[in-house]
Amino acid sequence: MSFLRAAIDRLDALASAGLAKPPTTQPELQRQLAKLDASIGEAEPVVELKPFLRSAAENGAAALPRFQLNRVLRGAWCDPEFDDLGSEALDRAVEEQRRSSDQAMIDGYLTYFPVDRPIMGRLADAALSAAQRHEWAWRERARQWELFAPSQGPARVALDLVQRDDDQIFQLIRETGLGTNLAASGFGQATFARFCVATAELPPKKAVLAQRSLLRLFDREALAGQIELVVRALLEPWISEKPEPEHRKAISELLLDQVGDPRLHRSRWDRIVRSLAETIGEERALTVTQVFKRWLTEVAMREFFRAIAKTTDRPDQWAQREKFWLAYLEADLVSDAWPALGLRAQYQIENVIRQSGERPEFGVISGGTSASSSLIMQIGDVRISEWSDNGSCRFWDARDPAAPPLYKKKYDPTVLRTTHGRSDFEFHRHAPASPGWESKFASIIYRRTSILHPRFGKGRSHGWNDRW
Repeated sequence: MSFLRAAIDRLDALASAGLAKPPTTQPELQRQLAKLDASIGEAEPVVELKPFLRSAAENGAAALPRFQLNRVLRGAWCDPEFDDLGSEALDRAVEEQRRSSDQAMIDGYLTYFPVDRPIMGRLADAALSAAQRHEWAWRERARQWELFAPSQGPARVALDLVQRDDDQIFQLIRETGLGTNLAASGFGQATFARFCVATAELPPKKAVLAQRSLLRLFDREALAGQIELVVRALLEPWISEKPEPEHRKAISELLLDQVGDPRLHRSRWDRIVRSLAETIGEERALTVTQVFKRWLTEVAMREFFRAIAKTTDRPDQWAQREKFWLAYLEADLVSDAWPALGLRAQYQIENVIRQSGERPEFGVISGGTSASSSLIMQIGDVRISEWSDNGSCRFWDARDPAAPPLYKKKYDPTVLRTTHGRSDFEFHRHAPASPGWESKFASIIYRRTSILHPRFGKGRSHGWNDRW
């Protein structure tokens, strides 16, 4: 930074000596210098800053040389311990009105943004006066984004972020003077939080651009503490609609990396629900987080059927099953779906799934026919195991402890293929005889759940097992 300023100063000096220059050179040099002077820098490491601040507090702000005074003005807000020292430094800076100290005040205000401390009002007022005192970028920024109004500034910048294309967001951040990374300052993190809330409240079509920006802005280390706001921003607009597949994949990638699969990491998602419930209520928080589980359920079913279709010897037979079960899925009637892959089928099916760019989780069937796989589904109170080969489809009462559990990593094939008589269990083959297995299966599900198949409705009404 000092090298760039020196270069500009040298060009200025050469121009002043009478060397030829275009008419626009001088204004452009001044504009570039103003930009360099009027952007916050990186925060000083606290482990180095605190010993200096304690020493400065012993001597008093009035006795400090300028460079140490400015260091106090930048860093005193790192801890409430130094608020009194910071207040003394503000008094001196306001009285002396030096540009370097004014920049230091602004740096300290934006870097630490101590909104939860009594000193904030004084610091904000002093920074606003400093911003208005000189012909520099901070004066216009104070007007355009109300940067020095703590309750307004982050919201104003966030509103502009929401309205920009994702390839313009970093330019906007630089224009505000926040550097290149929102996570590097307290003001930037407050802006990111407001940006998340504003994105969550957008209608689906408008949310896409804002969510792309959010995905680019998210700093996995510095902003992970705001992950519940990220979850809300990425999922809430899709409560009633579905995003395009590529956009959904990008969102899913971040959520899987940062939080994990909600079916396997319940405690993490429970914490997010509790955190969101404090601001939007528990019911809304559950609805928001359920969006991601719905996406994962859909991916599990679609990718399972697609992979089996590519690997089966009977694609015509499998197409019938896919059409039947996906009708329930498309009507939002499948609450859970979990593949259990045979050991030999696992590698072939997993490879097909990976090629799609999806990251579905699944269990493995240890034993039995290694080429056979099962999709475990739940519709209402019925747990279902549909098989990839010519075996029967199994139906259990989901409340029975003996029903195959969801989300296990390993399955015993004898559990998934239970054939002995039980009051809450039945199995049926995919016999093609008229009126066909589809109507029979639809009737089983309807009798147990009162859920109609989107095409077959109540299904065939005779031959019922009414024991459960």
